[in-house]
Amino acid sequence: MSNIQFKNLFNEITKKIESEQWEVGSRLPTITNLASQYNVGHSTVREVFRTLENKGYVKIQQGRGTFVSYDKSMQFTNVSRSSFMKLLKLTEFRAVIEPSFAAIAAKQAYKEEIEKIVESAEIMTEMAANNEVTNSEDMRFHKLVVQATHNEYSIKAYENLQEELTQMRAYTKKPGMIEKAVHYHQMISQSIANRDPYSAEMYMKSHMEANSELAMYELAETSMVD
Repeated sequence: MSNIQFKNLFNEITKKIESEQWEVGSRLPTITNLASQYNVGHSTVREVFRTLENKGYVKIQQGRGTFVSYDKSMQFTNVSRSSFMKLLKLTEFRAVIEPSFAAIAAKQAYKEEIEKIVESAEIMTEMAANNEVTNSEDMRFHKLVVQATHNEYSIKAYENLQEELTQMRAYTKKPGMIEKAVHYHQMISQSIANRDPYSAEMYMKSHMEANSELAMYELAETSMVD
């Protein structure tokens, strides 16, 4: 997937929505039609739709299509640089603590907890395949992992981050990142199921490093518009 193609298509669609060429409630052309019209891959169109939904421009309705939901009174662009600096610091902190959570979970998780972690990874995989928003299941997965450490201080510390994690996920939609997250969740869950703390820690570390890479990408993008 080309970042240039993604940006061009994203800008083209947002322009049509903001100018009300595509009015609120109207259905966008299908993924196949847009891919053909703009000579891009289906995966590029899907990622643009996901990003548009997370920024509030559209609403994806499974089996029906994608509909304009833009509200002029809301501001979805030109997010402040300070917000992304906060995102970067948050991802750096997570990179310190979450790999150890995964390793401990691989050693100490109960059978029922492992089943829930594996189930969550499977649910997120299916949601991503169906082009559904995965934010809530993504957060559930990480919360299940930390709960499987059976450490009340770790659990409390992570719960205190929930509000900020929810806010920050609105900005973390670089093309391909959902697919990466799905892959890492699968690898982490299987490592925990196999009682392999080394692999669980390694995959979680790689997952967090990918998030840090995303934060740097978003920060660079914001610097361009500031």
